[in-house]
Amino acid sequence: MRWNVALNSRGSEAGDSAKTLAKREERIFIEQAQQGDQRAFESLVHRHQRRVLSLIGHTIRQPNDVEDLAQQVFLKVYMALPKFDFRAEFSTWLYRITVNECYDYMRRMRALKSHGGKEIQVGELAELDRLSAGKASRMENPAKRAELRQTVELLFRRLSEEDQMLLTLRELEGYSMEEIATVMKLKENTVKVRLFRARKRLQDLYRRLMDSGR
Repeated sequence: MRWNVALNSRGSEAGDSAKTLAKREERIFIEQAQQGDQRAFESLVHRHQRRVLSLIGHTIRQPNDVEDLAQQVFLKVYMALPKFDFRAEFSTWLYRITVNECYDYMRRMRALKSHGGKEIQVGELAELDRLSAGKASRMENPAKRAELRQTVELLFRRLSEEDQMLLTLRELEGYSMEEIATVMKLKENTVKVRLFRARKRLQDLYRRLMDSGR
């Protein structure tokens, strides 16, 4: 038993050491990029582009716009990088910029929709699938299942941008409460309360729609 504990301790220390080394390496890349080193900036992009693309893709679900929005994010990062002062984690700072860009995009799309534009394509969301799972799982007709999924996706679009972002970060991206609080500049307890309310609003919309159809 003592031997196993010792091995676990060494493994934990090795993991911590690797994280520390990665942070030091990233700091070097940031400092070099701040001095105009293009390769250093490309290394930063390479490290974070997958998660940035994932967050954008889960939020806007418009394949044609995801890469363009990601490029806009990294352009803003590049322009603002000389002012980055290491008071926050670089990843937190980057994802905050990403979230703000997604907010701006959703507001633009909502404005277009209010003027007769096309609705935003949200796609399949884990939270919505769970809401419809009980009923959808009993449906043998694939067309009916697709119709139900489309319905709950439309309900998701009725939520505020903040509710959509909270649910996306938590349910699809798997961010912890602490990470969401840091990215969105909120207290952790505030995140928990707002997530609870966002889920409840979505569920209430769904129930009202189901009740009206009876």
